[in-house]
Amino acid sequence: MSNYKTHNSFNILFLLPLAAVGVYLYMKPSNMQLIVFVSVFLYATFFMSPDMDIANKIKWFSLRGLFSIPFKSYALLFKHRGISHNILFGTLTRILWLFGFCAIILFFCDVFFLASAKAKVFYKMYKIELFYAFLAVFLADIGHIFLDRIKKRIK
Repeated sequence: MSNYKTHNSFNILFLLPLAAVGVYLYMKPSNMQLIVFVSVFLYATFFMSPDMDIANKIKWFSLRGLFSIPFKSYALLFKHRGISHNILFGTLTRILWLFGFCAIILFFCDVFFLASAKAKVFYKMYKIELFYAFLAVFLADIGHIFLDRIKKRIK
């Protein structure tokens, strides 16, 4: 298993440039869509990796701890290197977990709109950006899992 810094270095220095160029050349995104892709890729690499199943061990009073708050409870329910490290289901699980966390926060802030027509309007307005966001999380996860599997084979 590679460490946090190795995963981040690989994703940022190798995979992000490769993925961004690939997305730009083959999918022809707008500037905003490319910004969404790169921003979400960075967030997924630093704060939403498959290792969020051990987020309860991250120090609370740090930047990483602050951005990992949604996954503190996630770590209590999922064992390390379990479903989190599955290429498709791990990504979906963490996205749904983050969505649920945000929905609960919005509900308690009385801004909850998920059951209203506003959610449909939001989806229609930003469905392409949401696609790029999902793609970014998925590709960042692939980089993480790839390094874990290489390290496992070397041992």
